[in-house]
Amino acid sequence: AASAQSRKEKKEQQQEQNAAPKISLSRGFQKGAVEAQELVQKQDFAGAKAKLDEIQASATKPDDHYFFASLLLQVGINLKDEALQRRALETMIESGMTPATELPKFHYFVGQFAFNAKQYDQARTHFQQAIDANYGGALPEVLIANTYFNEAQEQIVNNQFTDAGKAKVEQGLPHLKRAIELQEASGEAVDASWYNKGLSMATFAKSPSAPEWTKITLAKSGTPDNWRLVLRMLQDEYPNISRDENLDILRLMAATKSLQNDYSYNEYAETANRVGLPGEVKAIIDQGRASGEISANFLSDLYQIANTGMAQDKASLASSEKSAAGAATGRPAANTGNAFLGYGENAKAAQLYRLALEKGGVDADEVNTRLGIALARSGDKAGAIEAFSKVSGTGVRKRIADLWTVWVNNSAA
Repeated sequence: AASAQSRKEKKEQQQEQNAAPKISLSRGFQKGAVEAQELVQKQDFAGAKAKLDEIQASATKPDDHYFFASLLLQVGINLKDEALQRRALETMIESGMTPATELPKFHYFVGQFAFNAKQYDQARTHFQQAIDANYGGALPEVLIANTYFNEAQEQIVNNQFTDAGKAKVEQGLPHLKRAIELQEASGEAVDASWYNKGLSMATFAKSPSAPEWTKITLAKSGTPDNWRLVLRMLQDEYPNISRDENLDILRLMAATKSLQNDYSYNEYAETANRVGLPGEVKAIIDQGRASGEISANFLSDLYQIANTGMAQDKASLASSEKSAAGAATGRPAANTGNAFLGYGENAKAAQLYRLALEKGGVDADEVNTRLGIALARSGDKAGAIEAFSKVSGTGVRKRIADLWTVWVNNSAA
């Protein structure tokens, strides 16, 4: 095994030697170059840097420039000086002496140095050279995307992207998407931060691709933070949203654990109270207290009102269910289904929602959304997806149903 390893190392060294260019230094440069090389070998990197500065002007041909830069690169690495390293690599590239197999790597590192220096145009040029040579896998695409995103961050006024900032985001998103595709094709896990970045940039820039990024990210990185971002932006997009629409958004926030702080729980409890669902008011306050998101005495007045009203409300459900069965339209069945859904009696709620749809005279999109919620909570994935798919149009109700579908698929997995 030892001899095999030795042979492998010798073979690799031979390959490196074969790849290295054959250097012939000019007479005027050679003496100083040898002195600089000796200083590098002695690890006198400060002295070597001074010597290289002294002899740089005597480098007259490509061989000189390549050799000079190779020494400068060693000095830059050991002095941890990125500017020197970048200068060295750029000189080696420009010399024309760099082996073709090494050029993509050199471009990649020059791109990184330019990125760190916030010279994003130059960074993109070098990263693209690496990409064209299939070097670096997905990372050069990620870095190009981030050059555009960083430029976009400089175009924010009143906490919003300017048109110029939005244009930068639009330039960056395809590169990030390409990076994700390359990483997936390689069989390696995609860094969750890539999805998160794409979602946040597309959302805040109000990109036409935001719905696509929403579905991709929530399916692959459905964190509470990401769900909160998507659902809060949906509320902002529709400022005239109805209570019932908002309630179904808040229900999804609860399901995805993206409710946060007193404001969120107060919003949910107040909304449920206003539509007459005391059981849901109590349930969401209990959830907030159990999770530690709200204190034990927060919303105590509303909690007491809900507790008091539940007994009478529950007692009326049997007669409401009977009346719904004999009603001419499905509206009583839908209302009774809402009450059962608020108490977490999902099977009974689903039964009444189906009756409401059969009788008609109801908002079918709303009823199908809530039928989907009841079935999702019951664990009937296929039934929930079918119900959500029947929500029509392009407005907020359709958007809500689509997001519930994403959660059902993700939670089932």
